[in-house]
Amino acid sequence: MSTKDALAEREDVGEQSMTDDAVPPDEAGPPAPGAQKREPWVLGWVLVALGLVVALSGSVAWWTAAHSEDLQLARTRDAVLIATTSDVATLNSLDYRDVQAGLDGWKAVTTGTLHDQFAGLDAKDRELLADQRKISKGRVVEAAVLDVDGATAEVIASVETTVRDGADVDAEPVVKRNRFTATLQRSGGTWKVSDLQQLAVDVS
Repeated sequence: MSTKDALAEREDVGEQSMTDDAVPPDEAGPPAPGAQKREPWVLGWVLVALGLVVALSGSVAWWTAAHSEDLQLARTRDAVLIATTSDVATLNSLDYRDVQAGLDGWKAVTTGTLHDQFAGLDAKDRELLADQRKISKGRVVEAAVLDVDGATAEVIASVETTVRDGADVDAEPVVKRNRFTATLQRSGGTWKVSDLQQLAVDVS
C-alpha cells in the first residue's frame, strides 16, 4: 500500500469515528424511569397539600364562627342570671320606713309595663305600703335561664323573702319561699325585668 493510500484510509476511519460519536439530540436515549415519574408525583402531592389547606381553612373558619356564637350566648346568659339575681331580689324587698326609696329601686330594675305600674303609684299607694309596717328582704337562692331570644330572656327564680314586723320588734322574722317566672328585656345595654309572675306552690 502506498503512502497516499494509507493516508486516505486513515482519513476515512477518522470521519467514521466522528460520525459515530456525534449523536443528534433528537436521537438521544429515553430518560431514566425515575425522571419520567418525578414530575407527576410531585404535582399530585402539591394538589393534595392544597386540598388539605383549603379543608383546614374551612374547618377553622367554621369552628371559629361556631365557637364565637357559643361564647356570646354563654356571656349573654351569664348577664341575664346576674341581672335576675339582683333585680328579682330588689322587687321582693321593701322597708316601710322609706317606701319611696323602695319604689325607686323597683323602677330602676324594671322596664316596660311593669316599670310604668310602679311609676304610676301615688301618695295614697305609698301610704298603704307604709301602713303595713313591714320590712322585707328578698334573696334569690336559685335561678335558671329558660330561653334567650335577641333582647328578651325568660327565667325562673326561687326566692326567699325574710319579713320583719316593724310594729313588733320582738317578733320572729317570717321566711317566705316563692318561685317566680320573669321576663327580662335588654334596655340601654342593661337587662331589666319587664314582667314578674309568682308561680303557684304545689302543697300536695
